[in-house]
Amino acid sequence: MPGMTITEKIIARHSGRKRVVPGELVWVNIHTVMTMDYLGAQTFAKLHELGVQDVFDRDRVICVSDHLVPPPNEKFATMLNEWRRVVREHHITHFYDLGNQGIAHQIMVEKGHVLPGTISIGTDSHANTYGAVGALGNAVGVTDAAVAMAIGKCWLRVPESVKFIVRGHWHPYVMAKDLSLYVMGMMHWNGHLIYKAIEYTGEAISQLGMAGRMTLCNMTVDLGAKNGIIAPDAVTRKYLRSRTKEKYVSLQSDPDAQYEQVYEIDLNKVGPTVARPHRLDDVVPVEEVEGTPFNKAFVGTCTNGRVEDLEIMARILKGRRIHPDVNMLIVPASQTVYLEAMKKGYLATLIEAGAAIDTPSCAACAGIHTGVAGDGDIILSAGNRNMQGRMGSKKAEIYLTSPAVVAASALYGKITDPRKLSS
Repeated sequence: MPGMTITEKIIARHSGRKRVVPGELVWVNIHTVMTMDYLGAQTFAKLHELGVQDVFDRDRVICVSDHLVPPPNEKFATMLNEWRRVVREHHITHFYDLGNQGIAHQIMVEKGHVLPGTISIGTDSHANTYGAVGALGNAVGVTDAAVAMAIGKCWLRVPESVKFIVRGHWHPYVMAKDLSLYVMGMMHWNGHLIYKAIEYTGEAISQLGMAGRMTLCNMTVDLGAKNGIIAPDAVTRKYLRSRTKEKYVSLQSDPDAQYEQVYEIDLNKVGPTVARPHRLDDVVPVEEVEGTPFNKAFVGTCTNGRVEDLEIMARILKGRRIHPDVNMLIVPASQTVYLEAMKKGYLATLIEAGAAIDTPSCAACAGIHTGVAGDGDIILSAGNRNMQGRMGSKKAEIYLTSPAVVAASALYGKITDPRKLSS
């Protein structure tokens, strides 16, 4: 009998089975359920519709304010007030609100609410991020989240697994975001990865810190995948050491595990990469779009708002000045990230270069908050999506790339290869 992949092992472990196979429908035990301000009140309302007044475990329902804080208008302020009332009414232990907030997926990982070998779900599409620590992270709708909040269980179909073996070493100014976009271009939204478990492995992945792993797993949902995952290793254990006291099991795929497909990528062939408007899979090397002018730069989101992202930007912009035609907005992914980047001097460097720093939130990513796009804007973004209207106006254009490319390009007001910067 063939072995199992890490995703299959996690599902088997939490469904009380010795093994599972792709295609099976199973009920699984959930480690944590996350919901946030934008959908949270609806989720609790659905819980009550089910005839349940309290959650299964107040320590394992995580509530985050991220889409609407601080509120930019009266409507969102009212929504936040109702959200806060509902969370307090249910005596939720872990509530991350203004002053202690961050983007939900960043909070879930950095606060130790997702652990290797467990299953966590969230009412936001980028819950795949949790795979960075070897957890199974799934996005769900309000009804499934409410059921999980009530009984600590959720149903899912066991996904087929697809493995990406990434070989080679990381070159200067090449980031996990570039690899993620490279995979986007490689697969061309051909439908092959829909509802699949994407497993990243290989020596290049073992060299990645947690920030890069979060970026890779985060964007697997944008490939149509059910989840993205990286097996736990020494990097994972070091990251979690100060973040949790809970015991966890570090699972690995069996050597004879069955994959629907295995792809190999030579990292030496991956350079700074850009996705052109308005498709994630319209991906080209930065050289093909060099010189393209833009007027707005945005770095933040659950994809690229971490300390390591701010560090490489500060390194590029130190002692330099952002082009006068570019408005640059930088939003740390959490208060923890904000504080660490401030202590290390990264934010001071970015501000001195002419960037604006905003309070941790989803900001412009969903087109409903700080830094939204207007008609005619051309945006160079380190976010996760570039479809028409994503960041606001449908008459704007969004180029997606890495923080390194955004920083280098901001100096000139046109897309620039960071490898060509003079020291």
